[in-house]
Amino acid sequence: MAVNLEVVRGRSARGAEAAVIAPFAVTASSQLEVAAAATEALLGFARAEPEPPDVAAIVDRLRRLLTVRDQRVVAERVPPTGATVTSAPADLVRAVVARSVLSAVQSGGAAPCEISVGDGIFLRVTGGDASLPPLDPELVALASVWGVRVTARDGSLELAFPPVSDTTPHAPA
Repeated sequence: MAVNLEVVRGRSARGAEAAVIAPFAVTASSQLEVAAAATEALLGFARAEPEPPDVAAIVDRLRRLLTVRDQRVVAERVPPTGATVTSAPADLVRAVVARSVLSAVQSGGAAPCEISVGDGIFLRVTGGDASLPPLDPELVALASVWGVRVTARDGSLELAFPPVSDTTPHAPA
C-alpha cells in the first residue's frame, strides 16, 4: 500500500495525468481495505470474546485475518446469524476453532469450513493435501468437559458444540 501511495504522490507531483495515477490509487485503496479488515479481525481476537460465543463469527474473523496471507478459510453453508451460538465458554470455543482452522491452513494452505446446526452446532474443518494433525490432547480434554466434541476423520476435524439452551422459566398460561 505504501509503495502504491508513494507512486501516486511522486507522479502527481510531476504532473502526471490522472489515468496514469489511477491504477496505483485503486490498488492502494484495495490494499487498505484488506489491511483494515485484518486489523479489525486481529483486534477482535485481542478483545475478550462476547458471551455466549458465536462459532460462525469466530470462523469469519479467522477468515478475514488470514486473507492477508492469501490463506483461504471458506465458510460454507453458514446458518443464519445467532443460530451458531454455543453455551461453551467463549475462550475455549475460540481456542478450539482457531487451533482447528490453523491446523488446516498449515497442512495445505486452505481451510474449508462447513458449519451446520442440528441438535448442536457442527463445524467441519478440512485440511489441504495432508491430513490434519490432532489437536492438543489437553485442549480436547478441556473441551469435552464443556460438552464440545472433537473428532478427527478423513483429513478433517469435526467439532460439535452444545447449543445455548433456553433456560428462561416460562410463566404458566
